[in-house]
Amino acid sequence: MGARPVLAEVRRRLDVTRLDQGVLDGLLAGVRAQAAGYRTVRWQQGTPEEYVADIAYLDGRLMMDAPLGDLEWEPEKIDAERVRGTERALDARGRRRYHHAVVHQASGRLVAWTLIDLGPSAPWHAFQQITIVDPAHRGHRLGLLTKIENLRYALAHEPELRAIDTWNAAANEHMIAINEQLGFRPVDGWTDWQLTL
Repeated sequence: MGARPVLAEVRRRLDVTRLDQGVLDGLLAGVRAQAAGYRTVRWQQGTPEEYVADIAYLDGRLMMDAPLGDLEWEPEKIDAERVRGTERALDARGRRRYHHAVVHQASGRLVAWTLIDLGPSAPWHAFQQITIVDPAHRGHRLGLLTKIENLRYALAHEPELRAIDTWNAAANEHMIAINEQLGFRPVDGWTDWQLTL
């Protein structure tokens, strides 16, 4: 058909029944020491109004910042209206969402964000979705901070949750290292194909 392989991805799964809380405590203590000047916030479902513009900005950066291999991808325009539309669609599908983000205290801006998402029919399974840190605020371990906090937040509200899946570009060494610190392990490999029309 003329399609070509453009991006190798790996799905990793976290078996939450095997989480080592002591390891998470140690990681969290280390990242908090490097995150002076930042504070975490959390919410379920829809984004609080005071954060929606920053979420739109971060969501819009995701595909610009993630390793894309040879994938040709046009930048997406994401604004508050699009964020709200996506939230309405997810609500209509019965998806439950847990968010953690980081606010830069000096500016009041939300500069890092992660999301765990569950469907209505399989309470044992979730997806680790977006995790992004604004480039101007990298180096403070905010990605790991949000992921640990959000993992615990979701587990506190989802007692049946047993497994969380996530996908990363095989070349995304930084995010893979974070996920493996949390206990995510490879399950299978995927190839994204692209066809130019």
